[in-house]
Amino acid sequence: MQDFINISKYAGMRNDLAQAGGGNTSVKLDDRIMLVKSSGFQLADMKEQTGYSKVDYKMIVEYFREHVEPYAEDVFTEEQGNQLLKEAQIEGGHASIETFLHAITGKYTLHSHPLLVNILTAREDAETIVHELFPKAVFVPYRKPGAALAEAYDKIYRAEEARGTDKTIVFLQNHGLLVSGDDGDEVIGKTEQILAQVAEYLELDDSAYRAATQLYRVTRTIDVLAGNIVYLSENRYLSREYAGSSLVEQGMWEHAFCPDCVVYAGKKLLWLKKEYDRQDILDFVDAHGLPTLLYYEGYFYILAESVKKAQEIENVMSFAARVQYVNQGRKMHYLNHAQEEELLNWDAEKYRRKKV
Repeated sequence: MQDFINISKYAGMRNDLAQAGGGNTSVKLDDRIMLVKSSGFQLADMKEQTGYSKVDYKMIVEYFREHVEPYAEDVFTEEQGNQLLKEAQIEGGHASIETFLHAITGKYTLHSHPLLVNILTAREDAETIVHELFPKAVFVPYRKPGAALAEAYDKIYRAEEARGTDKTIVFLQNHGLLVSGDDGDEVIGKTEQILAQVAEYLELDDSAYRAATQLYRVTRTIDVLAGNIVYLSENRYLSREYAGSSLVEQGMWEHAFCPDCVVYAGKKLLWLKKEYDRQDILDFVDAHGLPTLLYYEGYFYILAESVKKAQEIENVMSFAARVQYVNQGRKMHYLNHAQEEELLNWDAEKYRRKKV
């Protein structure tokens, strides 16, 4: 279950992998039961008790084997798909129509919508490029998400299976990527390798997102931070060009000048050096409490329980960046230690932040 949550949060925290409520994850618990992200939930919000549906995936597999011929014309209608999904669902929220895609993949599966992958799959020669870069991967031409895609996917998947193709990596034209594996770390590792290879081909720099993943891998090993995501801020004021080089890198960032800044982001910003390790974070926790705002290699990151919370913190920290930037060269008044502690332990502020 924890691996299922980890791959969900990994994809959901990254804007380059999942936008809005897009993307899906799944885990097969045995030879019949599968958990799959529910429709309408964001991946980063996945928790042990919420965010997923329990379905009988074997029922879906058997239906396709009985009713869909690999080389026949399309026969699976939207109505049939909705009915099958309804019958296969056991409990939980409404299972996504893309549950069909997960039914015949590996134990753990991540279906994401990577920016880099879609740059390739949106091109007319997408299949040629994909097979040049990933000769053993499966490529599925565009179909409308839902029944049409499920049928096309199943046919191609079965045909590729007969040829011994690596079915753990599937590119969906104009849509995204499916990666499956035996555990969560394998799925994340494969996804990262694919993205790195595509980035190199496109000559694009995605190091900031890869750094977020590495930070996530480290922070999830620290008990007090394990439930958080690591959100890369793309706010123009939380950038090296605006606040990074002029404030953080000059040792001048200090956001404890207003109540909201302290309540939402704690006492201090954590500036991690290039070769940081787990102990650097633990030392910060001992000295300053839990980190919320991080600065690493010219980028700002936010530790939060969800994307929504991270964006709230980002909004407050954008305000903090502008106040400090304009006040460079002016003496500012800051809250003292006692005032910070009073705010961080004030029930009214903790309740307000929780409810926002």
